[in-house]
Amino acid sequence: MTTIDEILEQEGQLANAKRTLDLDAIDQIYADDLLLTGVLGEPTCSKSAIMDEMRRGIAERDRAKAGGTPFDTRTENQDTKVAALGDMAVANYRLVVTFKAPNLDLRRHYRTTNVWVKRDGRWQIVVAHMGFVLDPQQAALLEGNGRAQ
Repeated sequence: MTTIDEILEQEGQLANAKRTLDLDAIDQIYADDLLLTGVLGEPTCSKSAIMDEMRRGIAERDRAKAGGTPFDTRTENQDTKVAALGDMAVANYRLVVTFKAPNLDLRRHYRTTNVWVKRDGRWQIVVAHMGFVLDPQQAALLEGNGRAQ
């Protein structure tokens, strides 16, 4: 298996772990010394911040299930590119996240870059960046070519 194949497999495991809120998998995938810049460019956050956010997501999911509120969450990686550099690799892709529940139908796109390093025989993300991808109407508003609705 090539490094590119290994990283594509790891990215698939990451997507599944995020979708299912698998804390153990996330703990293994992200390095303890992770540097992550979030979707709005907020200050770099840590692995512990990601784990806390996932715990909040698990609590919300459990409350919704207990209340009988149906919901569906889907994630999909698109346009994935990987550059392999020995024991380091960079993956870049568009992440599409869909949430559906009563009175809610959200679809968000993000551009994601993950820097993977092989440590002690296993791959971990050490640096990550996510940026929100604007839809055409949002982009037009920022450029001053649209009207707020």
